[in-house]
Amino acid sequence: MKLHQIAQFTQGAFANRLETFSNNVEITKVKLLSLKEFNETLGLSYRISNEKNVEIIVPKEKLTPQLLTDTNSLILHTHTQKVALLPEKYSRLLLTNNFIKIQLTNDVDSAFFEWYFNEHPSVQKQLSVLSEGTVISLLKLSHLKDLEIDLPPIQKQIIIGKIAQLKKRQESLMAEKRELQQQYIQQKLIQSINVN
Repeated sequence: MKLHQIAQFTQGAFANRLETFSNNVEITKVKLLSLKEFNETLGLSYRISNEKNVEIIVPKEKLTPQLLTDTNSLILHTHTQKVALLPEKYSRLLLTNNFIKIQLTNDVDSAFFEWYFNEHPSVQKQLSVLSEGTVISLLKLSHLKDLEIDLPPIQKQIIIGKIAQLKKRQESLMAEKRELQQQYIQQKLIQSINVN
């Protein structure tokens, strides 16, 4: 089956087109979803350590729930071609044009689909064919909708999804352990210099 048969899609907005400085309309401040939060959710490294926390002012009537992140929808980054199920701490962030929100039907487990989209060889092969661009590849919404999906029964999806989430958590904890070990060794080396 095609992905558009089991999901609804919302392309992120151009922040500069939404932002307003007018006093004539009811406005609200909203933070933008950045690649930093997206990568952190997937357990991927992010090279820019001091990315600023961008907040813009938008007219309330233009700020629809479809343009905001939540804990039930998957978010696709069009350049990395990865999807993430964002945690509660990243809810209600505005999706920019580099992101697509994917809302799956009830008979698809989100945790399973995150793993399936990011890891399964058949999906990865399709993505490499469908992505456009020579230097920076980009996955278009029209291509995303035509992605061929083969889903197991929902009970199997739930089991695979839970295992994938546990695997991701384990990798996160192992990375944190390595970082703490490096800090400990570094501190011991500095202390050994100061002793002499």
